[in-house]
Parts: sequence; C-alpha cells; structure tokens
Amino acid sequence: MKITLFFIICTIFFSCNENHKVKDQLNLETKLSGKWIAQAFDGELHEEWKLNSNGWMQQAGYYIENIDTSYTAITQIQKVENDIILFSVIKNSNPKIFKSISLEENKIIFENNDYKNPYQVKYEFLSSKKYKRTIRGYENDSLVIYEFNFKKND
Repeated sequence: MKITLFFIICTIFFSCNENHKVKDQLNLETKLSGKWIAQAFDGELHEEWKLNSNGWMQQAGYYIENIDTSYTAITQIQKVENDIILFSVIKNSNPKIFKSISLEENKIIFENNDYKNPYQVKYEFLSSKKYKRTIRGYENDSLVIYEFNFKKND
C-alpha cells in the first residue's frame, strides 16, 4: 500500500511540474519560426514568426525604406473547423482573411476572390533558412505578382 501511494504522489508531483510545450497545430513551426528578412522594392521586409499559446503560427512584420517604417502587420495562420485560414492585419488598412486552397508538404496557397489586391498569397518553404511568399492581385485591372524571398536572420 505504501509503495502504491508513493507512486501516485510521484506521478501527481511530476505531472504538475512538467513543462507543457504548446502543440504545433499545423506543423509549421519548423518551417516558419524565427526572424526573417527579404529585399522588397527599395527597402526590406522584416518578419518574426512564432508559435502562439494556441499552437497557431503568428507573425509580426514591418517594412523599412530609407530608415522609415512605412508598414506594419500582424498575421496569423490557424485552423478554423476544417479550413486553414490566414488572417492579416496591416496598420491603417482593413483586415484580410484568406482560406487555404492547397496544402502540400512545402507549400500553402491561400485565396480570397472577394479581394482584388491581393487575392492570393502563396508560401513556399524552400529550406530551413529560406522561404518565398508570392502575392497576386490586380492593380488598375492589370495582374501584378510580387515575390519576396525571405532568408532567416537569427
């Protein structure tokens, strides 16, 4: 009886003191976590991706051109019911919501055809140190495609 009680107390003690790691809900942590930088137009895009407390990937980003920050954004990728959703909030702009139309091992494509620009956002995971984001949209009724090649900046 004393041995059984001892094991029960030890189990309770160690389970209460165990550090619980947040579960990566979408298996994106190894592909996106970290600080990233990409050349963009006449400046640089900076992003930091991390796993939030709910197990979704969250990003804080900004664009610097000539030492001025002209753009800041917060983005999150999460699962809502059976859909993978990209939420993006850009400062001084309306939030945008995109739904994944394709999910592969090293690529996710999000779309929302209710928007003109952008209507599609694609993430391609090239290696543990590189990923590419391609944005498609219409400006003045012409298709525009922007590619941003991110490199890890840890």
